[in-house]
Amino acid sequence: MATVNEKLFNAAVRHQVGLIRYSTSTVKQIVGLLNRSQVRVIAEISKYEVDNGNGTFSQARLDALLNSIRAIDQEAAVVLSGTLDGHIEELVTHEGEYVAKSINAVMGLPVQLNIASPTAEMLFAAVHARPFEGAILKDYYRDLPETIMRPVRETLRQGFVNGRTTEQIVRELRGTRAAKYTDGILQQPRRSIERLVRTAINHTATTAREEVYKNNSDVIKGVRWTSTLDMRTSDICQALDGQVFEPGVGPRPPAHFNCRSTTAPVTKSWEELGFNVTDLPAGTRASMDGQVPDTETYQTWLEKQPAHVQDEILGTTRGALFREGGVTLDRFVDSNLNGLTLAQLRDQEAAAFAKID
Repeated sequence: MATVNEKLFNAAVRHQVGLIRYSTSTVKQIVGLLNRSQVRVIAEISKYEVDNGNGTFSQARLDALLNSIRAIDQEAAVVLSGTLDGHIEELVTHEGEYVAKSINAVMGLPVQLNIASPTAEMLFAAVHARPFEGAILKDYYRDLPETIMRPVRETLRQGFVNGRTTEQIVRELRGTRAAKYTDGILQQPRRSIERLVRTAINHTATTAREEVYKNNSDVIKGVRWTSTLDMRTSDICQALDGQVFEPGVGPRPPAHFNCRSTTAPVTKSWEELGFNVTDLPAGTRASMDGQVPDTETYQTWLEKQPAHVQDEILGTTRGALFREGGVTLDRFVDSNLNGLTLAQLRDQEAAAFAKID
């Protein structure tokens, strides 16, 4: 019979699959809004002539064109940030309630230990106050116009200075029909917006969960980092997978842009909660033992993969160190979770290198 912590871990993994799907649908909506603004930008460029009618370049006319595009991009940034914030507000409310209810349902706690979620307003404020990748959401929203504008501005300036026609510049910006317009310069801001949306959704869900954990630290004693087990998992998430931290302490997803990791709560045992276990039914007594679930981590998953898969994920030298040198994944990063270079690894893991040299 699965323990409470095993059930909570499995529920967290299943729920993360749904969150990734939600993230994908949100990306489609917001990138769709960006695409509509880019159509307006292309139309503005297509009708504009930057020379003086005699074939000579005019900086003043180019500046006028850039000002027109900047106005379109600033308007788009307001719509994009507002739409994303609407999704965040909706998600953070749902996530806080879901986490609290799911823990209550799995644990079957007495009423005096009922898990409660902070208010939606508190969760929304926490999402906006907690940084990820070195900035808070307000900073990313502020930078959106420049994110959208920069590649267009650079392409226009270089193109007209180098004598390209408007038609050539438009083709370079938009891309080709054969590639479904994914090979144009305008794909750059699309990718930037997509990674922001995916990361912001993960950040929102993680923050909501974390606030619930902290709000109920009398019951929740640990937060387990849970990474996706596949070949796209980053070095940082490989190293952190399976580690348990106190509520409110230590790193949390997203560890980087497009991070897919999540967290799962670890509850205290009945004894740690102050219950006399002899008064509890046998099944209930065994359900909450306070132990971290003995489930597969990225380390154990990778150990089962063939050598060529290990080398593809880690690189040839790191793969050999992993297989033959006994170097575990957490030793491929430093205390700040930055990946170590091979030179740094050689200094740190001299004995392991001696086994593979």
